[in-house]
Amino acid sequence: MSVHVVIQPTAGYGAEVIEPLPGVRQLIAGNDEVGMTIQVPARIGGLSDTARFARSLAAAASDFADWCEQQNRTRTFAERPSGWAGLNHTNEGE
Repeated sequence: MSVHVVIQPTAGYGAEVIEPLPGVRQLIAGNDEVGMTIQVPARIGGLSDTARFARSLAAAASDFADWCEQQNRTRTFAERPSGWAGLNHTNEGE
């Protein structure tokens, strides 16, 4: 089974490590209304698998943030595509 979650962040979204119980840590991302939690699976190798995943997630997130900042410096509103990808919905007949 696959679950795909799409988050389009706005101001107030963030990520942090929490400790809901002594000795138990979770990586959370989102806000008060929507989010995701990454936790260590309770199995042999779970800690090393989760560490590897967290490091790859951090590297990918850093690359994505760099790209977003670069795009933000070079794009203008007029360059946004129309239609679904540009979120410029129009109602036909109006």
